Amino acid sequence: MSKVAKAFASGAGIALGALAGVCAVNTVKLKPSRAHGAPLDAGGYHAGDDVVARFQELLRVPTVSRPDPADVDRAAFDAWVPTLQRLYPQVFAACKLTYIDELGVLLRWPGKDASLDPVVMMAHHDVVPVEGQDWERDPFGAEIVDGEIWSRGSLDTKCIVGDFFEAAEHLLGQGYVPPRDVWFFSSNGEEVTAPTCADAVAWLAERGVRPYLVLDEGGAVAGDCPLGVEEPVAMVGVSEKGHVDVTVTALADGGHASTPSTNDATALLVRVCDRVLSNPPAPRFIPAVDATMTELAARAGGVMKAVFTNLWLTRHLVAHVLSNGPETGAMVRTTYALTMLEGSPAHNVLPPVAKANFNVRVAPFETIADAVQRIRDAAVAECGASGLSPDHVRVKINEQAGFHEPAPISPFEDDPAFEYLHRCVSGVYPEAGFTAYIQNSCSDSTEFSAICPRVYRFGGFLLSGEARGLIHGANERIGVDVYKRGLEFYVAFLRNLDQL
Repeated sequence: MSKVAKAFASGAGIALGALAGVCAVNTVKLKPSRAHGAPLDAGGYHAGDDVVARFQELLRVPTVSRPDPADVDRAAFDAWVPTLQRLYPQVFAACKLTYIDELGVLLRWPGKDASLDPVVMMAHHDVVPVEGQDWERDPFGAEIVDGEIWSRGSLDTKCIVGDFFEAAEHLLGQGYVPPRDVWFFSSNGEEVTAPTCADAVAWLAERGVRPYLVLDEGGAVAGDCPLGVEEPVAMVGVSEKGHVDVTVTALADGGHASTPSTNDATALLVRVCDRVLSNPPAPRFIPAVDATMTELAARAGGVMKAVFTNLWLTRHLVAHVLSNGPETGAMVRTTYALTMLEGSPAHNVLPPVAKANFNVRVAPFETIADAVQRIRDAAVAECGASGLSPDHVRVKINEQAGFHEPAPISPFEDDPAFEYLHRCVSGVYPEAGFTAYIQNSCSDSTEFSAICPRVYRFGGFLLSGEARGLIHGANERIGVDVYKRGLEFYVAFLRNLDQL
């Protein structure tokens, strides 16, 4: 080996050793997050069985929303507020009720200083249908079996509604007056993208209400976290993906199935869809995703901790690993879900038109236009590869399904409101981690971004991966202890607002 080669090898060895040393130091230095300030708890409050009985009453009101208002059981929604008024009389005595679009609920709890920007707590009392699902129990019976309350809406999101009213009723009973106004909003049509929330925001804006903080459904104190993290981690959504449904239509002559062509509408549609699904967008990290990975890494062990601690070096590797999982892949890219297909009405007919629907969740670093253009590019490319003109495939946004751009990212680094949430979580769930994340699902809260810079998506419940998988599904249920402990979080959140 020449002197130059020896020198290069020696230098490379030193450099690699130094690099390894830096990585090792970073790994050792990385610690789980800690709240900046003392934990904020529920002041010794512990829920009794009476709160569970009232929750069961709420669950037994079958407030099922449907796309066609004519199919909605109006009597159930008409019974909702009277039920709340009967169960929580002090709240309705202290708060002013306003109906939004007849069935949406907006309450103002006056605080000591009306000049302070208020806090908004929100949820929705409508639930998705149960038809076609195989339930083991009455979906609106709210039975308690093996310590769990079985009911549609128990997780999504009457648990939040119930705990807000329980927390407010308890604090009012102690003579508590919040330091600033507290508004509570609950939609009757969140599940069907009704305009109720947008109308509530417009109503508040017309009256000059500009919230300091909005807290909605979204993340949870999540068990079964990625990377082998054993402790639960409170995942607070600081943004949510955009949403759009895109209809892809392939056109051909049609005919008898005995004489198929490679460019029949159905065959062409399949190839276009496959091109979209086989070429997902490149993964991309943003600070909120870095925050999620850093917190999980700090609580992971072994190689995972070293890899995720040194993202400056391992980012490409991490991106590749994350992109291969459905849950983690959704964190770092826009996703395309092929949900509906429409072709021939008969088994032996080649249709002249075939359609597909892509449900697209748009990452915060892209726009709806970016996401839709990716499908258009795939359609043009496939037509070209098939020797067809581009007009054989049409790509169009399904406006009837509703759509919205990704939500703005709320502040989470050294922000007092975000730290307040952290302190409340620490007071009720001292064993849990805490981090920002980008929410994949959609919520009404994005509407509040028009009047509030701090919109956070977090329900204060300790939910396992199995529990999170039951949302919208058969046998939805929540643990009695989970509901009670969640109530402690909402009591802590409300009773400590002077710390905000």
